[in-house]
Amino acid sequence: MPAVRSLALSTAAAAALLLACGDARADVSSWLAVGGGVSSQLAQGASSPDLAPALTYSLGVGTSPLSPFVLGILFRGTTMFGLGTDVGAAVRGATGGFARGDWGLALDAGALWRSWGPGNYGDWPLQAVLTGGSPWGFQLALGAQLWNIDGGPSAQGFFAALEIDLLRLTVDRQGATERWWPNPNPAGGHREAALLAW
Repeated sequence: MPAVRSLALSTAAAAALLLACGDARADVSSWLAVGGGVSSQLAQGASSPDLAPALTYSLGVGTSPLSPFVLGILFRGTTMFGLGTDVGAAVRGATGGFARGDWGLALDAGALWRSWGPGNYGDWPLQAVLTGGSPWGFQLALGAQLWNIDGGPSAQGFFAALEIDLLRLTVDRQGATERWWPNPNPAGGHREAALLAW
C-alpha cells in the first residue's frame, strides 16, 4: 500500500508541475494579399510577348514574426486577362520586418499549374517572386516564370503588381505606423517586449 501511495503522490506532483506552466505564445506569420498590375508571356516560337492586365492574390503562413528571418508556405494565383490563370505553391523566405508589416523583403520560389493556352506557354513552370514590403501593408511584387517541369515547351513570363496585404496591414502590423494607429496585440506580440523578456 505505501508503494501505491508514493506512486500516486509522485504522479500528482508531476501533473502539478506540468500544468503550472506560464503563458505560451505560438503565433505565426500570415499573409493575405491582393493586387493588380501587368503580365508579359512569350509563347514558344513567338517573336513578341503577349501583354495582359493581371490580378494577383496570395495566402500563406510562416514561422514566428518575431524572428529576424521567417520561413513559410505561400499559395499564389495570377489571373492574366485574355490569357488565363496561374495557380501554384511556393516556399517563402522573408525578413522579420516584412513579416511584422514594416519595411522588408520576401522571396518566393515554387511551381505553377497553367491550364490555359495550347501548351506553348509551358504547363508547369517554375516561378520566383520578389516582394518588397512597406508599412501599411503596401507591397510591390515582381515575378518571373521559367522552364517547364514536365519537359514541354518552356515558359518565359514576367509580372509586376502593386499589392496590399490585409494581414500585414492589420494583425501583423508593428513599427512606425503604431504612432498613428496602435496595434495593442500584434501576432507574436511586440518584438521590443519579446526582446526585453529574454
